[in-house]
Amino acid sequence: MSERYQLDPAHTVIGFKAKHLAVTTVRGSFQKFDGWVAGDRSNPASLTGEVTVDIASLTTNNEQRDGHLKSGDFFEAEGHPQAVYRPARAEQTGTDTFKVYGDLTIRGVTKELVLDVTLADEMDHPFQPGGKIVSLEATGSLNRKDFGLNWDGLAGTIPLASNEIKLEIDTELVSTAQPTEAATA
Repeated sequence: MSERYQLDPAHTVIGFKAKHLAVTTVRGSFQKFDGWVAGDRSNPASLTGEVTVDIASLTTNNEQRDGHLKSGDFFEAEGHPQAVYRPARAEQTGTDTFKVYGDLTIRGVTKELVLDVTLADEMDHPFQPGGKIVSLEATGSLNRKDFGLNWDGLAGTIPLASNEIKLEIDTELVSTAQPTEAATA
């Protein structure tokens, strides 16, 4: 049976980290996003969905750095205001672990992104009879240059930002009550 879940923005963190000058780790996150996933649990290959991230909501807790990341040197937020991830299928790798394959689009460039996903917890929704809450943790990495985020600072020096960007996502997904047989009869 196919199920559909919505990201709960109040209980989701879409984060990333990169090395600064190959020494220090800088962490950031996106504050505005929306998304859903759907599929049949007995058939992980049926996974589909869409997660849209507002690039202008990026924060690393440093206003100057955030402005630079949103500029044409990196995300070009004005011309490309959103990044979009479209999961296309999953494969189960353990009892509660999956590899999720999908397409990530940043700055108009689309590349496959594989996420390692763990089903952390699940429960019946306490305020929506028939609904569920699912907690997922996901990690992955990408090369920023694959998406045209090419700025390296001063030529001939160590790049100010590492090419490898690590993703860390913690999310709560909420289903809505599924119609019962009596309600559809």
